[in-house]
Amino acid sequence: MSDAASAVTWLLAQAEPEARRVAVGQIAKVRGPEAAELLLLALGDDDWRVRKEAGTVASLLERREEVVAALVAALEETLNIGLRNAAVEALVAIGPDAVGATIESMPRLDADARKLAVEVLAGVPDARGTTALVGALADEDPNVRVAAAEALGNAALAGEDSRLSATEALVAALATSDTFLKIAALDSLARLEARLPWSLFEPYARDPLLRRYAIAAAAGSREPDAVRALAHATADLSPTIAREAVVALGDVIAGDPDDAGLVEVARAAMVANDVGKARARKAALDAEDGRARGSGLILLGLVRDVADVPVLVEALAEEDVEQRADLAVRLFGPAAAGPLLASARFARPHVRAAALALAASLDGAEVQPVREALREGLADPSLDVVAGALEALGPVGDADDLRRVASLIAHPDERIAAIATNAVSELAARHVEAARALLRGVGAEDPLPLGCILLGAIASTRALAEEDVDLLRRALAHADPRVRRAAIDALAHAGGGAAADAVVFALTDEESEVRLAAVRALGKLGRADPLAALVADSDDPALTATALRALGEADPARALAAAKPLVRHDDPAVACAAIEAIGGLGASPRAQAHVAAACEDAVFSALDHPDTEVVKLALSLVGAWPGARALARLGLCLDHGSWEVRRLAAELLGQDKSPGAQALLRARYEREKDPLVREAIAAAVSVRPPGETTRPSERG
Repeated sequence: MSDAASAVTWLLAQAEPEARRVAVGQIAKVRGPEAAELLLLALGDDDWRVRKEAGTVASLLERREEVVAALVAALEETLNIGLRNAAVEALVAIGPDAVGATIESMPRLDADARKLAVEVLAGVPDARGTTALVGALADEDPNVRVAAAEALGNAALAGEDSRLSATEALVAALATSDTFLKIAALDSLARLEARLPWSLFEPYARDPLLRRYAIAAAAGSREPDAVRALAHATADLSPTIAREAVVALGDVIAGDPDDAGLVEVARAAMVANDVGKARARKAALDAEDGRARGSGLILLGLVRDVADVPVLVEALAEEDVEQRADLAVRLFGPAAAGPLLASARFARPHVRAAALALAASLDGAEVQPVREALREGLADPSLDVVAGALEALGPVGDADDLRRVASLIAHPDERIAAIATNAVSELAARHVEAARALLRGVGAEDPLPLGCILLGAIASTRALAEEDVDLLRRALAHADPRVRRAAIDALAHAGGGAAADAVVFALTDEESEVRLAAVRALGKLGRADPLAALVADSDDPALTATALRALGEADPARALAAAKPLVRHDDPAVACAAIEAIGGLGASPRAQAHVAAACEDAVFSALDHPDTEVVKLALSLVGAWPGARALARLGLCLDHGSWEVRRLAAELLGQDKSPGAQALLRARYEREKDPLVREAIAAAVSVRPPGETTRPSERG
């Protein structure tokens, strides 16, 4: 026995459980067959913490075939139940490498051990395991059959083919006379979210023992008859079945709220179901059952009872159900707007803010009461409410709201000022005459801040006058950088030579955000010369990236020529900026074939950059491109010196799913030494899904 094995053996014999647990961590350092023996010793320990630690260590041992063989043999243990159960956990931790041996052992195992083998296959997503579990549905032992049916509920984790295979087998299993097997099959069909016809579940929904499970499984059906049956079941005498029906019906509606026909079927069935409505209200108030609560809220939205609106309003503030509460209000429709706003008056500030935004977005709601509520919100002491009201007034406000909102662009709170600026832009673009009137009435003290915002909005819909452009030019010298930036944005909308000349002046601005705004504006204005000069001279990565994108908008050919030499730049940030710009050029639907090919070549050359992050960025672009050239480059990166690059290449090849990609991955798997890269390759080719881990100390 080696010294390492002797040391671990001695520690495992100590009376103190913590000493034995520490010893388990050393088993991975033992070489040779002793490692498997020590693992079994630890898995059979009296202390659960030692056994749990051993289950984790199992996946780290080198002689994996020996370890798996020993663990499979341990499934037949009859005296030490702790060892037997721990062996199951260890095999699951090892993953797909344990699947083959587990399947091969099943014919020779007794019924109890076969049931444990089924548990192993249940815990490891693998197509081979799914096939074996399907076969186990015909096992001579009823406990094994039920365990296999339960395990098949996880089959979707092994891929779509496995999910379909499991669904077909479970449907066939429903023909059995074994009630427990039927229960397990129905439960697994529900977990697989199988979209099966209601006619399949209807007979079981009439069986008192199976009704609950049939109702839950029927959530996968989108047929009107299934929806009516679920709605009817919300009034079931059994609270458990009623709860399942509420959850299932809510899930059906949440899964496809735009299916007007299905929604109306559910609405009609629930409106006529007083007991079901009461159950939905009870569920919507159940803070202990989040899933039932979310579905209950949706059902309240369906029945459209004004008395339920306060419940929906309060739920808008609950993170776990706010999305379903929002959907419930939208299902309620425009009639909810008034009660929604009335209830929100007495709610907490963030609830009032959410209610204001929601009321403003309801199609068909009466606009004037909503506007009045939003205007009232502008004076609320809570900044959250003010922000929500401002944001909503932008799209729904009228010309009279322009002056109200404009008064807040200088608000001391930066968030309020920014939202007010956006709202002014939205309102001014829709109400140009009101914007012009406001512009004429701007006070003499400092007309530029508001003037820039108004002119930018006006310029987005119609041409500016010469005096407008003069005002914007003057604003470029304003002391406030926000005003200078607003002037640049307005000039970009205005267009023309005078506007472009003025924006070029802003390239030397002392504020980075203003310079970046000027660069973006020059792209919109089609001024390629100053942008090309900026790319050639700048060593600021952010400015370079923005200039390259803008140059791509102004002149794609010049942008590509400027970016190509930068992909090998010594500064990784500059190289990444060039790669991003080239990627955008190549992905543009306007890119001609020769430009797209040149972009590919440029990104391919970046794969030789000495910086790993640069290579990873280039690789992520290559992974999104179709064709043999990209596939070949991904394959070459499987041999890269950086484990991070190799792992990313494996993940990207795994997304390809083509035979060529799979062949490249399998060829590399045999040579790859890094555990994390092997994990990625295995997940991509279904050799081993995520689960093999390495400790930080081993990464270096």
